[in-house]
Amino acid sequence: MPNPDIDYTRSFKQFEKLVRRNRWQTKYLSKMPGVKRKPIIISEGDSWFDYPVKSLTDVLGVLLRYGIGLKNFGMDSKTNVIDFLSRDKTLDGIFLRLERSGDHSKELTAKTPDRCDGVWEKKYPSHTLYSALQNQAVSQHLDAIVLSAGGNDMVDAVRHGVIQPYNGHWQTAYDRDLLAMAAQEVVQHILQAILYRDEFAPQAQIITHSYAYAVHLHRGTTTEFDFSEAGKLIKELLKLLKADVILAPLKMLGIDLTDLGDYTIVSKARLHETFDELGWPANDVDEDNLNAGKGVHPERANFIKAMLDALFDEVQNLPNLYQAQTGKPLERFSCLDIRNEVQDAKYWADFIHLNGDGYEVIAKLFSKKLQGML
Repeated sequence: MPNPDIDYTRSFKQFEKLVRRNRWQTKYLSKMPGVKRKPIIISEGDSWFDYPVKSLTDVLGVLLRYGIGLKNFGMDSKTNVIDFLSRDKTLDGIFLRLERSGDHSKELTAKTPDRCDGVWEKKYPSHTLYSALQNQAVSQHLDAIVLSAGGNDMVDAVRHGVIQPYNGHWQTAYDRDLLAMAAQEVVQHILQAILYRDEFAPQAQIITHSYAYAVHLHRGTTTEFDFSEAGKLIKELLKLLKADVILAPLKMLGIDLTDLGDYTIVSKARLHETFDELGWPANDVDEDNLNAGKGVHPERANFIKAMLDALFDEVQNLPNLYQAQTGKPLERFSCLDIRNEVQDAKYWADFIHLNGDGYEVIAKLFSKKLQGML
């Protein structure tokens, strides 16, 4: 089986080893070819960093990829921002990945796993930024924290009170105060993440991002996770490859193939279903392909832009919030504005997720920004 080129880990212990080894090499073997100081980076976020459920399929994905050619579920497939960023050779960083599809911004401030929202979070809780920063080797050498947060919070708020019955114009069919409150709550969690950085790794840069305007496909997110059949397939594949001895080690890692079928997760981010229910103008549909659609109706598109603008604008208030709380100017923090990037349907996988081409574009912007900050 080929050895995939992986530049990240989800294990604290493995990350610490990678960090210590690189710093030892740069101190004592700096003149040797190929030895250089690599940026030490922690990523934490939602599905833009973890799509599709990469946190739970890494181990199985390599086997599936090289066993039967099934792509997009393994460590060596690139289907989100961090997949591309962690393997960007111009950045060439060492990544600890904490993100989980479905996570809300409160995960940024959790000291222990909150066991909610994220895909399979109750059974396989993800580590937290706070717990990662407790590791002295990590915090001592940490160069950057990359955050993706707020998309799920905003959509959840919009679906539960912000959007109102359509009355002839998008600007009068939503609650501005509730929308602003949702954005403010997200920013409070980002602020706390910054304060954690100050306490444990004050030298580290923090970079977060806006979300690109998602107005190019009519359908809501199509992301559904049902492993009931996948579990059977994987077990049979392991037997076929005479590799079923891997079952026990996988169980030790927290992946029990015998009960994968117990979990069916359907995304909560079905924004267009809410538009439909509240009588907003329907999206145009391609009659020859009802699943394709022609695009988001202008009234819906205007609101979606306003929703993402509200979050971005509130993030711009972080320096003031930080100053008020600490009495100091906010330093080593940046928000990458990508609202107007990837504005072509060819970059989108569904209503809220980009495809590989889209995430590659965004990852290059992150890489350029990070290299400038570092």
